[in-house]
Amino acid sequence: MAKLSLVLLAAFVVGADSLTMSAAAGSKKITIFGGTGFVGSTVAKLCVERGHQVTCLSRRGVPSSPIEGVTYLAGDATDAGVVASAVKDADAVVHAVGLLFDVTTPGGGALNLIVSGSKSKPGEGSTYDAITRQTSFNVINALKKRVRIPGLSGPPPPLAFVSAAEAGWPEVQYGEQVEEIAPDPLKRYLVAKRAVEAELAGAAKAGAIRPIVYRPSLIWNWSKLDVLPIIPIFNLASALGVPFVDKTVRVETLAAAIVAGLEDESVSGVQRFEAMEELEKTVQ
Repeated sequence: MAKLSLVLLAAFVVGADSLTMSAAAGSKKITIFGGTGFVGSTVAKLCVERGHQVTCLSRRGVPSSPIEGVTYLAGDATDAGVVASAVKDADAVVHAVGLLFDVTTPGGGALNLIVSGSKSKPGEGSTYDAITRQTSFNVINALKKRVRIPGLSGPPPPLAFVSAAEAGWPEVQYGEQVEEIAPDPLKRYLVAKRAVEAELAGAAKAGAIRPIVYRPSLIWNWSKLDVLPIIPIFNLASALGVPFVDKTVRVETLAAAIVAGLEDESVSGVQRFEAMEELEKTVQ
């Protein structure tokens, strides 16, 4: 009878944590926050093509050009309850929520309409802290609260976070000096990104997640006319060895690297442009 009880307990725990079951089958249930945005929609499309079950949560819900096979949810990721519901059955999570100019930046709303690949317009409360830090912390906390028993629940779920190359400035030569003279909005942007990176590291130590931090510089494709003129400048500076400038990353490369990281349990930690380019090769 005792043996039967243990078997039933194990079956319940594994059933409650769908990661092991889904991963074993090769297909994952993937929740993407910001899944209708420039990066998130590209990730979603590739995930579906690779046979994964995809749920995208964003403020807009269903986009004007939905991807077949994706389940769209309308919701505010600053609401912890909304986030917890969206990840309760997820085997893997992607956080691709972000904005370059928040509402406290002069002209931020208009600027975002220009630079946003999905033409996203910030809401009244769309600060860097709310959109980057608070939404990410909600995701991390929701995953930390999921029931996990070592040896029974399988590996921790991967959580891919889209950070920024500049978040690593303190780690490279002259990076701190460059940041000292950077404009205030960029400094606040980086404070939020680094806060999330630190929280991810803590959750990883607790065994709650497998964090994958992507640090792209400029993200682009041929439709991003706002950044195309400066792409060669960044790439040349990177090629010449300027330590605080990273090579730019095509959105397709970033998306492929994210999907590769979700699928490969050996991938964790910070991924700069070189690592992203290598990861992209594994899903081609």
